[in-house]
This record gives sequence, structure tokens and C-alpha cells, in this order.
Amino acid sequence: MNIKRLDKDDYKKLQGSDNDLEVNQNHVILRFIGFDFDPNEITERLQLKPLSIARKGEDYFVGKRKVKKTWEYNHWDYELKTKTNAFIGETITEFFENIIEPRLELIKEISRKSDITQLIIVQYYYTGCNPGFAFEKKQVKILADINAEIDMDIYCLSKE
Repeated sequence: MNIKRLDKDDYKKLQGSDNDLEVNQNHVILRFIGFDFDPNEITERLQLKPLSIARKGEDYFVGKRKVKKTWEYNHWDYELKTKTNAFIGETITEFFENIIEPRLELIKEISRKSDITQLIIVQYYYTGCNPGFAFEKKQVKILADINAEIDMDIYCLSKE
């Protein structure tokens, strides 16, 4: 038996798409971890629908085998997700301008009450190679003001 490994084009056909894997996916997430109040209070104060929330002591299940675990802390995540081949810096700038800056004082308050505040950037990069971006001075100052850690994951999935 001769088994052919799927290439990118075959995979696209199986997925019923001829161009989804040619468009980069960008995720910018604001996360608060380890606070002593209901995560829904963050939702109400920031007027943002969270990607996910968790309450300390609640059970959750992981993986195909549905392994039971218990949250060790409260957390709250909000995500801006885009599919575009534009520079990822545009998505980051949009996140700062539309999500963080209008709520900056509220985010500072929540951050002071949280063990960890994070800005998470994830990119699935299908076009070209060696993606990169830089934070503007204003953005760096804001991140310092909200005492945020930065977590970046860039997956280069291009054939090039």
C-alpha cells in the first residue's frame, strides 16, 4: 500500500476551502488571572463579552478523555480575532485603540486586584516568512501602567 502524505493543497480540499490557509489568523487577548471576585464583574465593568471565564474551585474537563480538573484561580479573557494578511501590528493597534484605551482606568483597577494581567498575541502565519512587529512607545507605556505581562506565539506555517 502506498500512502501519500497530505500536502497543503490536499488539506485545503479536505477542509472544503481553497483559501482559508492563505489568510493569517491573529488573536490578541487581554487576560486577568487570580482575583477575588466574580469574573462577571469584569464583564459588566468593561462591557466586553469574554472569550472565557473561570471561577476558582469549579471543575472543567480537558482532552478527548475528558480528564477532570479544578480551576485553581479565577480568570477572565477577552479576544479580538482577525483573519487578514495585513500586518499583525494593525490588529494590535486596533486592540489598543478600541479595547484598552477607552477602558484604561477600569483595566488599571482590575489589574491592581489581579495576580496577573497579560496581553497575549498569537498569530498563525501562512503567507511569507519571518513575521514581526513592534510595540509603539504609547503601547509600551500602557502595558507598564496596567502591569501587564506579554505572551507572544507566532506559528510560521508558510511553505516558503
